[in-house]
Amino acid sequence: MKKHGAVAAGHDVTARAAADVLEAGGNAFDAVTAAMWTACVAEPVLASLGGGGFVMTRPAGKPPRLYDFFVETPLAKRPREELEFESRFATFSGGVTQEFHGGYGSVATPGVVAGIFKLHDDLGSLPMAMLAEPAITAARDGIKLDAFQRYVMGIVTPLLAFSKDSRAVFGAPGHQDEDGFELPDEGSILRQADMADSIEYLLRAGSDGFYHGDLGHALVTECREYGGYLTGADLAAYRVLVRDPLLIAGRNGRFVLNPPPASGGVLVGFGLKLAREIELGAFGSARHLEAISRILHATGLARSEHGASPTILADEFCESYRSMIGDRPLSQNGTTHISVVDGDGNLAAATISNGSCSGRMVPGTGIMLNNMLGEADLSPDGFHHWPCGVRMTSMMTPALYLAGNGDAIALGSGGSNRIRSTMLQVMLNIDAYDMTLHGAVAAPRLHVEDSLLSVEPGFDGSALDGLSLEDQQRWDAEDMFFGGVHAAKVSRDGKKFNAVGDARRNGHQVVIADL
Repeated sequence: MKKHGAVAAGHDVTARAAADVLEAGGNAFDAVTAAMWTACVAEPVLASLGGGGFVMTRPAGKPPRLYDFFVETPLAKRPREELEFESRFATFSGGVTQEFHGGYGSVATPGVVAGIFKLHDDLGSLPMAMLAEPAITAARDGIKLDAFQRYVMGIVTPLLAFSKDSRAVFGAPGHQDEDGFELPDEGSILRQADMADSIEYLLRAGSDGFYHGDLGHALVTECREYGGYLTGADLAAYRVLVRDPLLIAGRNGRFVLNPPPASGGVLVGFGLKLAREIELGAFGSARHLEAISRILHATGLARSEHGASPTILADEFCESYRSMIGDRPLSQNGTTHISVVDGDGNLAAATISNGSCSGRMVPGTGIMLNNMLGEADLSPDGFHHWPCGVRMTSMMTPALYLAGNGDAIALGSGGSNRIRSTMLQVMLNIDAYDMTLHGAVAAPRLHVEDSLLSVEPGFDGSALDGLSLEDQQRWDAEDMFFGGVHAAKVSRDGKKFNAVGDARRNGHQVVIADL
């Protein structure tokens, strides 16, 4: 029987996969499972079975729980001279470049496959084969390459060109050689037959197929021979962790955030606590812009000075930073998201990432591997200096907002280290400014990095001129730089639904309800 609900995601095929599951009677967790499988096909740079992620869940009538299946550092190191760890430069709009690192030496232990199966085992209601079918169909029949996915692929072209396997999947016909590599044009059909075969294999073998079976053996063999860290012991030791989330009180509701060792939830929670007792002024006013820019700056300072320890959420600690914000001047990096709600009151917010991709695929599988060990944001002490066998930190912040009137929202964003500022502002728009879901997501945003204030268009120029953060970059158009919040909402009685996919990241939404 059809289940009412709402879905927001970063691709129409991803969103439709989840919506079809709701229409077939599945719950929000079935729907988000189908969407995660499908995102790995339809959004192949941003999501992969070779990456990691999180799902924030709230089963109807039960406390929220966070499923952590982010990547893990290898159990042992090997000499650097044996590693395949190569620098590549990505180019963003405006000609801005950023250095990434690819190769098997950049690959951390993946968690997505384990996460998908664990979530389904615990909370799913429909057969896994049914939930994976949209992804298999999309991989075999092909996905039309839309403008956003083509743009994202263009940014990481040097990594997509890294290996023969990757070039065969992502190169335009006749342009798959290393020297003459070119991406297919927008509107081209991207087919991934090997990926379809891999998903079908996993349906037969379960997650063991990746961590103990043929897929895992192929990955370990390649790493051993061509300069990677991962061994059979790494895969065998991997576990999905189920955690209690952070709960932060707002002005009109409660925020449910990703707990440590992820950093994003702590930092967003810190900013929300700072904002709770501060006069924010009207949205877009000089006071609002000053307060938000200072809160974002303080969050950055707290991160640089104290990391993302939950101790920064202590009332005394927050008060010391809040007094700095007051009225005095201050001194001093591929991810996608899926939100699903259903009429029974189940909530699911899933954020998954493959880093910027390693350029290496498990041979013959179509599965692109992550490059989390090559992401500077995740290696604050420098590359190869990570502790062995630990869950890596992440800025990803899948979240819930539980309003005082009983309404509930699942939301999250991509955007690398901008996730913390994106999520903070959207949640304040909902909680403090009582904006509609669409208004909260569409409103212009700020981001502060060190002392540089980046600003989307839509704010008053004279108000920006008067801010204490004078080093400003004012953008001409909204951009994926400022994240992309995909959110879904259900009313207390389970009869009204809303969803918003952020246009900054090709958002799509579907609402399943009676007319």
